[in-house]
Amino acid sequence: MQKSVQNFPPRRYLHQMAINPTENKLCEIVLLHQDALADIRNTPFRKSIEAEKVIVNEMCQLGFLHSVTNRKYEGLFKKGLNFEVDFYHPELQIAVEIEKGEINNIWKNICKFGESSVIRHGVLIVPVIRQGQQTSSEFYNNAIKRLCNMEKVFSLIDSLLIIGY
Repeated sequence: MQKSVQNFPPRRYLHQMAINPTENKLCEIVLLHQDALADIRNTPFRKSIEAEKVIVNEMCQLGFLHSVTNRKYEGLFKKGLNFEVDFYHPELQIAVEIEKGEINNIWKNICKFGESSVIRHGVLIVPVIRQGQQTSSEFYNNAIKRLCNMEKVFSLIDSLLIIGY
């Protein structure tokens, strides 16, 4: 296991060959919008796109493009792959995906990070808890448990950072 920080927002490298240069700024953005993100996280049937909209201005100020496909940034993925990432920083080669609480989407995101030749750092921003209609679960901790030993998949990128909201 790699670095773990106990302050909000929780964050942890699941793989780290290099430091993600935007780690602290991304955490500052999550902290700045903590209440709005918690409201989205805690309300069933809300979508991750709503969380994207909350942080889009600060992400763009950091140099990230929003809702990025090959049409917006040529060469992000091989021709014929119709993938999209929530945010991409072309100069630093960082992709950020925000999730609301579906583990299958996290697997897909990791595959996207590894499939791109221009993504060096992957970031997953996930709920600390997943609030369903009748139950809740510790999504952040569960995601770490499920992902922490996938070294071969992670070797395709320089770092994978998971941040809770």
